[in-house]
Amino acid sequence: MGKRSGKVGSRRSQYSLFDQIELQHAPRVLLVEFFYWPFLAFGLNDPDLLAVVADKGVVKALSPRAKKEGIVVGDRARTAISVAPDLMVISSDLIDHGKLIFRVSSILEKFSPLLEVFDQGVWAINAKGPSRYFGGEASLAQQIREALAEEIVPDSFTGKCQKTALSNQDSLFSFGVSIADGIFTARVAAKRSLIIPAGESGAFLAPLPVTELPDGEVVELLTRLGIASLGEFADLDFNLVMQRFETTGALLHRMASGLDTSLLEPVKIKDDFNQKIEFEDPVETASAVAFSCRAAADYMLKRLLEDGYICQSLRVVLLSDNGEESIRDWSIQDGFSSNSLLERVRWQLESWSCDPETAPSAGVKIVQFLPQRVVLAGTNQLGLDGSERTSLAKVSQALSRVDSIVGKGSAFAKLKGSRTARGSVDMVSWQMHLFQVEEADNGQGGDKPPWPGRLLGLIPAICFESEVRVDITAEDGMAVVVRPDASLSGKPYWICILGTGSRFRVEKWSAVWPMMERWWDQSHSTRVARMQIVTEELGAVLVKSNGGKWSIEGAYD
Repeated sequence: MGKRSGKVGSRRSQYSLFDQIELQHAPRVLLVEFFYWPFLAFGLNDPDLLAVVADKGVVKALSPRAKKEGIVVGDRARTAISVAPDLMVISSDLIDHGKLIFRVSSILEKFSPLLEVFDQGVWAINAKGPSRYFGGEASLAQQIREALAEEIVPDSFTGKCQKTALSNQDSLFSFGVSIADGIFTARVAAKRSLIIPAGESGAFLAPLPVTELPDGEVVELLTRLGIASLGEFADLDFNLVMQRFETTGALLHRMASGLDTSLLEPVKIKDDFNQKIEFEDPVETASAVAFSCRAAADYMLKRLLEDGYICQSLRVVLLSDNGEESIRDWSIQDGFSSNSLLERVRWQLESWSCDPETAPSAGVKIVQFLPQRVVLAGTNQLGLDGSERTSLAKVSQALSRVDSIVGKGSAFAKLKGSRTARGSVDMVSWQMHLFQVEEADNGQGGDKPPWPGRLLGLIPAICFESEVRVDITAEDGMAVVVRPDASLSGKPYWICILGTGSRFRVEKWSAVWPMMERWWDQSHSTRVARMQIVTEELGAVLVKSNGGKWSIEGAYD
């Protein structure tokens, strides 16, 4: 049997945007980043090589020496060659990432079974559990650093000065290992190979430039506004950032504040989106396997999109004709497209075949796609062709224009737990409504407060700012009141709105809901009773009796 890989998890937020910031705690994350990954994946072993990686004639990555020569990312390859005639230009199409991904993942899986291939050359694991097992965070980081250096760095590249160069980005083999609160802080710290103490992410990030943020457009605008550091950005009022920079800016604001509360954690999937491809004859080559799986990959991703989901974490199972298997989990934060999925199938098969300990003795007979994490596509929607949509941004821009025309204050209702109809609704700005961070689902469902005495069923669609005073009378004109035993003194026949002279015939009414409000505070507690009434003109309304006086609290749609 082939070697089984560890579980590669996917990220989600354990908090909602509406949770109090002071109660939020970002998880401890250990992050590994290889600063010159494309060159290592290509197989270069000269630490001082003058080289660049180009895609369609444009420079995409630089070696340390190329940086010193003044070449920058975005230059034309022919321009770079004119600057440095000895320059080695590597086509991005010739780089095979799969083998090195397999090697690094195998090393990190010895320290934690919960691993995310976060990006090309970037891995992340939860640091809390492994740090306890390996003698603390500093010891864990040091052991991982030594294991990676032994495996990745050539034997000839040793010595004190070279070890310093590994963490200072002075060598082609440079990489960083960091531990911090949250993915963003850990990635910034990895550039300096630092361990940021728990709770100090904000202080660490504050003096750093805003160019550390991953969105170039927002960074450019912040710079023009005179905001130079992450601390200055974090000090801005969150609601103002929402209004000015919309959902993207709000997320960046949380990052700058050290509140990237993402978790590396697998999540159960309710629906079955699994795909199994069984070949009539074993397939020998990686490209042929990937090509044969395209229809199944397209079908699975299309089904997910039709149901409103994208797949962030996917398990690929390869089974040879002789029963050997390779299992690996892959993650993409923006969701898989067919091309990215099949590319990882090819990487996995190539690395499996090249490992002498686990290489299959026959061709591939079965391929399985097993989604490990799917999320709603509302916050990160992909088109059917796998390209990222900008519908949320367009909606946000459109609402901004409408808001500027009709005036500020447009809001959406957010439901929450409460005993009263008015207290069950929070009105939030439309920007906050769009910026939804998926809450953690622990599967228990019974941890919510019971709210004894609360109204059952639907909450009124309209809850009035000021309650509307009314009288409820019987057919003979006598006032209807609530008795101590929560029964009515008569049958409601008329409901009259005080001060207007309007009177409406009561067609139906519900039982009475008695409740003691603020029972824990004797000086402010009151007895109230609520009842639903239906009239032809008013529709269904919720009325409340307090001290013998009736009022309308809300109306049902």
